[in-house]
Amino acid sequence: MEPIRETYILLPPGTDFLMYLVLVPFALVFVFGVVYRLRRLGVRSVGELLNSVFRGVGYMARYGLLQRKVVSEHLAGVMHLLIYTGIIALFIGTTLVFIDHDILRVLGLRLLRGDFYLGFEFVLDVMGVAFLLGLALLIYRRFIRHEPRLRNRLEYSMALAGLLFIGLSGYVLEAIRLTVEPRPWSGYSFVGKAVSTAFFVNLPTEPLTLLYRGIWWSHAVVAFAMVAVLPYSPLGHIFSTLLNIAVNAPRQLPLGKMKTPFRIDELDPSADIKLGFRSLAELGWMEKLGLDACTDCGRCEAACPAHAAGTPLSPRDIMQKLRRQLWRSDGLDEDVFASGLIDEEEVWACTTCSACIEACPVLIRPMDYILEMRRALTLEGKLDKRKTAMLTNLSRYGNPYGFDQSEKQKFFEELAEMGVQTLEEKPDAEYVYWIGCASIYDARGREIAKSVAKILLKAGVSFAVLGVEETCTGDPARRIGEEGRFQELALQNIETLKQKSVKKIIVNCPHCFNTLKKEYRDFGLELEVKHHSQV
Repeated sequence: MEPIRETYILLPPGTDFLMYLVLVPFALVFVFGVVYRLRRLGVRSVGELLNSVFRGVGYMARYGLLQRKVVSEHLAGVMHLLIYTGIIALFIGTTLVFIDHDILRVLGLRLLRGDFYLGFEFVLDVMGVAFLLGLALLIYRRFIRHEPRLRNRLEYSMALAGLLFIGLSGYVLEAIRLTVEPRPWSGYSFVGKAVSTAFFVNLPTEPLTLLYRGIWWSHAVVAFAMVAVLPYSPLGHIFSTLLNIAVNAPRQLPLGKMKTPFRIDELDPSADIKLGFRSLAELGWMEKLGLDACTDCGRCEAACPAHAAGTPLSPRDIMQKLRRQLWRSDGLDEDVFASGLIDEEEVWACTTCSACIEACPVLIRPMDYILEMRRALTLEGKLDKRKTAMLTNLSRYGNPYGFDQSEKQKFFEELAEMGVQTLEEKPDAEYVYWIGCASIYDARGREIAKSVAKILLKAGVSFAVLGVEETCTGDPARRIGEEGRFQELALQNIETLKQKSVKKIIVNCPHCFNTLKKEYRDFGLELEVKHHSQV
């Protein structure tokens, strides 16, 4: 007797037709949900979506399908990998059964037969065990270990219950089938065989058959319902995260870099300047997709130093509040600040360190949303006295602290006494050592700069300094949301560096490093920038 897949065994004739009839309303609910979500996001056409996805297929494979960042946390990574691979394997298995029974069988062909079928049964049992182990780890983390960052909501528990029922009922169905209709190859379905031996082997056939039919239909209906609610439930992140990775990863800026919304030197004086957003209607569909992809995993919150310090900021809360606003019927046009959804203090608490971006397993950039809201507030002049004073200092003194030019002159005289020359004195220097405001004006920072200069001199590195011509890179202005002030300082520095034909720079300030290396490129300056630890 050749091993072969016997689909709809123990079920009345016509069950396959009835099952597809029952499936129709669930499928319609699913399709409606997908269309609604895409329209809500603002996707103009399927072609536009597919073109964006194709550009990011490699990212989707690396970070979505292979879970490259998800597995960086060992317990959570193993849990997610088991559930994820289990679902994929069971979906592939169901698809093969459909092809075998509803397409090939009609043509007089069979796929699930012989050794291939035996391997199919064994692999599905293995992957089903992996799936249930993943769910067990999820239960352990949420309800036994009570990991602080994991929130228990009704919709999360319902999704877990549905998945658990599908996994367990599948093995019960397999066990009953092997009890009522034993086959010589039943050992390949080793889990079902074990359950059959433990619970059903001595029970009468007729009640087992009735039990099988009841569980089979409940299994099918729950599975259909889980698929139907995908666009409306937390499980929708299965698709939204993959789409976000494919669509947004190829266009992501380097870590630490902010978007340049305009070029002040190319701006039409009569043009209206629009910066940031106060309502979700002002976001493009790709930015809305980033909100929708947030899984509420809390990794960004755990990595955020501002949150750890007790400030009002939680990147996770920001993303989740904006995500819920996205799906409210009147949420798109509502002002996120005026409505009380987002508190201004949350936005100002961000240190712009990019830890949330680095931590996110699905490549969402919470900091970008925070900074764009900050830009909107700054454009409207909603700055306290300290922020206003800092911007004034940048314009008047070329540093955020408000120190006079004489302080800068004094420090460079101290460097000169150590043997450090200016670029005017040493025009053939290979590197310019960019000191940075903190190292010029802060007492401890000065000692760091002097130590770096001493090491460079001792190592024989060919370098010089700009001296009093060095001014703030503008990073504090850009981070606070004042793009115009930043660009004024940036263009001033770029002109100085180009006039002096500077090609290589050494810095010890991480802010200057990021700005000179990444931000200034948008304004036509390409430099080799090295941190002093890299020289």
